[in-house]
Amino acid sequence: MCSSPNYLRLARAFFRNYGAMKNFERCAEKCRVVHAEEGRLKVEMELGEEHANLHGTLHGGMTATLVDIVTSTAICLTKRQTDGISIGLSQLNSICLSGDSILVDGFVSRLGSSLCFTGADIYRKSDGAKIATALHTCAYAKRDVKTWANLDEK
Repeated sequence: MCSSPNYLRLARAFFRNYGAMKNFERCAEKCRVVHAEEGRLKVEMELGEEHANLHGTLHGGMTATLVDIVTSTAICLTKRQTDGISIGLSQLNSICLSGDSILVDGFVSRLGSSLCFTGADIYRKSDGAKIATALHTCAYAKRDVKTWANLDEK
């Protein structure tokens, strides 16, 4: 399935903003959006030393952060606003090292009346080996949150 130009433009605007932020979202500054459609987002990222653990492999915290950011952005591509509740993450035997490129494929599985269910798979780009898989459950925001609704109008 090909990307929709409007969703692609919106997703790229989100990631430009993430890179400029001073908060934790800046972890996504090296991500490059390669595919976007309603409820689905794929980003590539080259891993640097700042993404590694003591063993030089992709840090589990960075993995969870990428899942959170990519799946939350995929939800935004459905025009819903949510707050994260839980992330279930399974890291597999394949490893990624600094200098490797990864592909994060985030998707919305189900939009319910009060919860949203998403998932993500992370692959090593060079050979397609699956690095991690995750499920992310979100609740719809019941408070005022900063939204990015105007990004697609720029």
